[in-house]
Amino acid sequence: MATALLGVVFAAGHLFGDGSMADWDRWVDIGLLLVDVVALYGALRRRRVEPSAHWRWVVVGVLGLTASQIFLVAGVGDWLGSQVFSPPDLAMFVWFGAMVRFLVLHMRAQDHWTRLVHLVESAMVTAAILFIVWETLLLPAVVDPSAMSLNAQILIVLYPALDIFGASVLALLLLVDRSPARWLLFATFVFNAVGDIAAGMSPSYPTNVALWVASPAWTVAALALVAATSAPAGAGVTAARPRAIRLFIVSVLMAAAVWLATFRYVIGDTPTTVVSIVLGVAAGALWSTGRVADFLQSRSFADQLSSNIVELERTQEELRALLDDLPEAVVVIDRSGRIHEANRLVAELIGRAPDDVLGHYFVDLFSPSDRQHIVDLWRQMRAAALMSNPTFTVVRPDGSVVYLEGDANLPIRDPERVVVALRNVTDRIRQTQALEVARERFELVFDRAPIGMAVTTFDEATVVEVNRRFAQMLGYTADELVGRCINDFIHADDNARVPPVRERAHLGATAEVRFICKDGSVVWTRLLVSIMVDTDGTELVVGHVEDVTEQRHSAEWMEWAATHDGLTGLPNRFRFLDTLGTLLAAAPVGSVAVLFIDLDNFKVINDSLGHEAGDQLLMAMSERLRAVVRDRDMLGRFGGDEFIVLLRDVSGAHDPREIAERLRQEIAHPVQIEGAELYVTASIGITINDREGITTTEMMRDADAAMYRAKARGRDRVELYSPGSHDASVLNLRTSNELRRGLERGEIVPYYQPVVQLDTGQLMGFEVLARWRHPDRGLIGPDQFLPMAEETGQISDLGSAVLRASLAQLGQWRNHSGRFADLSISVNVSVRQLMSTVLVDVVSDALAESGVSAAALWLEITETALMADVKAATVALRELRSLGLHLAVDDFGTGYSSLTYLKRFPVEAIKVDRSFVNGL
Repeated sequence: MATALLGVVFAAGHLFGDGSMADWDRWVDIGLLLVDVVALYGALRRRRVEPSAHWRWVVVGVLGLTASQIFLVAGVGDWLGSQVFSPPDLAMFVWFGAMVRFLVLHMRAQDHWTRLVHLVESAMVTAAILFIVWETLLLPAVVDPSAMSLNAQILIVLYPALDIFGASVLALLLLVDRSPARWLLFATFVFNAVGDIAAGMSPSYPTNVALWVASPAWTVAALALVAATSAPAGAGVTAARPRAIRLFIVSVLMAAAVWLATFRYVIGDTPTTVVSIVLGVAAGALWSTGRVADFLQSRSFADQLSSNIVELERTQEELRALLDDLPEAVVVIDRSGRIHEANRLVAELIGRAPDDVLGHYFVDLFSPSDRQHIVDLWRQMRAAALMSNPTFTVVRPDGSVVYLEGDANLPIRDPERVVVALRNVTDRIRQTQALEVARERFELVFDRAPIGMAVTTFDEATVVEVNRRFAQMLGYTADELVGRCINDFIHADDNARVPPVRERAHLGATAEVRFICKDGSVVWTRLLVSIMVDTDGTELVVGHVEDVTEQRHSAEWMEWAATHDGLTGLPNRFRFLDTLGTLLAAAPVGSVAVLFIDLDNFKVINDSLGHEAGDQLLMAMSERLRAVVRDRDMLGRFGGDEFIVLLRDVSGAHDPREIAERLRQEIAHPVQIEGAELYVTASIGITINDREGITTTEMMRDADAAMYRAKARGRDRVELYSPGSHDASVLNLRTSNELRRGLERGEIVPYYQPVVQLDTGQLMGFEVLARWRHPDRGLIGPDQFLPMAEETGQISDLGSAVLRASLAQLGQWRNHSGRFADLSISVNVSVRQLMSTVLVDVVSDALAESGVSAAALWLEITETALMADVKAATVALRELRSLGLHLAVDDFGTGYSSLTYLKRFPVEAIKVDRSFVNGL
């Protein structure tokens, strides 16, 4: 396209121009502008598709070149007629600068010193060529440079200098990496240099000679630039640092410039010019800079070489270590058959030292009987013949025999050597020998195996052979089974389980399969199959069939026992909660109800008639409840005397209240236990999933709360859960029942409040405070459960537990450190404990168990407890005092507050209540 445009422009100049030099120069500028626009378009397109960002500098350079031509066409600026650089000159400088930047980025140097040497050598070539051009072409044409302006002198030299520098950089790059784009760019700079030199030779440009030389040269350069933007940029030929050629080119050109300068200015005595002096000084400076750059580059290469040598040595050590760490023995053999390299495993396999291996012939490692075979294999391998992995025999110095399997390879990069991998196959060989022996015993083992075994064909599953145990298992004779399809004896529902086991036989897959016996009964078996190949190549399936009928029944029973109550056979707590959670996840609101049933006063019956009678009562109640509950609903035993019912689809006629009432009435009927007629009632709590997202925990909590509300309202009744079900009376009743369980689970624990002597700050002991670590309600203070314990008679067990735990803790403190040897503890005693006939024995046993002396124990009794029965209290205190412990009156001032009465009691301390002294 660019050529066509030039043709059009030149045709227009011929048709419409006046034929003068100035007119032809204007048409040439127009043509070059159009070609530069085409080049700019190509550079922009190349920038979009080129992965490298370097081409943006080409875009900038061509943009500067195009701008320069625009200025020339518009008549802006005068060639050599201005005292300063004109706009076309400045635009051209943009072209030169951008292209030099582009070329610098394309220098594929390993370090910056190499890049510097390249640039310096390019500048040296430029200086040499420019000096020769100046002396032989430009200076004779100009005649008297001093008659020209400084700007003109600079431009005459600068334009060719920049062109020659670009061509020099590309020329040296082409010695390393060559591509069509670089050749075309090189041509661009060369022809631009020719055109600029021709223009510089005619200061009064345009002239006939200058126009007919410069214009074609610039035209060819522009067309080469257009072609460069479309040509491939990748290197087609890569040379390995052609340092000698570069030195030759640089040296020849510099020598030519020196000889020319010598001939003209030393021998010929020609007057010097400023340009000649500047170019000579520049050439000398660049020569010196080049030598410095060469030195720095050489030093960098030397450092890199040293680093590479160290790295190679380290790599060699790593390769040696890697060779030694290979899981196989590896031997490297040269062409003569001698061992060149061998790793550590080779010496270990043959039982010799490494020095006895290297340098020796490979055949000498093996038994003499194998040596000829090894020589034959060597010849086959050198002839590139196919061969299998041979096995050789090695007799170690200690007399033991090792069998080695060899795998030889010819390295592609070094075909003069052979790499042989040796594997110890001694175990495999001996196993093969053992298998031969085992095969002879197979018939005996197969027939007398304790599990059933059947051999079938792989495709048709036809029975080939069965052992005696398999025939007995199914009740057939071996002849009745052989020849029939094994699937005929497998349960129809289990036929699909066999193929996956056969396909995964190599993984040891098993499956439980039912076989149909001859009498029609079913036997559960665990099937494991293996694949074997017969001597004729036929694949056979060996089925190992183990009778697991009893195990299956035991597993089913264990699964049932894990999810059911052993006494009543009802689903247990785990099974019930799991079913409830699954149902709640999918059931609509208001369709699920839970009934919590607690037998009233069951503990009384259990304690009076015994546990056996209690179990009979629970079984009788479970049968009655089953009769009321629908099959689709679930009845479970929650533990102890608690039953629970899960009702589905309770909307409509299936009212939970009616079901609960029927259950209550059914429970209320008398029941005969061991000849006695018992009347049992039940308290039933109901809750319904009345909201979205309700959980099993919330359902059980609400049903439990409703049940306790029924108990609080007199028992033998049904209560539907409402927010008021958690009121105080219900909570007290619930607390009473949970307190009994808490004592059994060790949830009542002592807390210790230090007692300090105020004047010295010395720790004297601890006062014990009872706390309840409730699993659901957290830590509960004594005011919330001690009155209930006192009322229900559980205070004695509670006090005994706290006393034993605190004395045991004091014993541990004393044993841990001598600083605690004099510490004491104070434990409160309730009125019920004080009046108990076993208090003294409880205290004595607790002291003996802990090993703590009685002098370290203080028992605190409230004034109210002492005054409840003064005589009995006096007797109890004296018995306690006889143990050697200390007694104190607690909360003095809350009762009679009489010091006269205190004289009767053997107490040693009085703790005055704050309410008694606040008003003083």
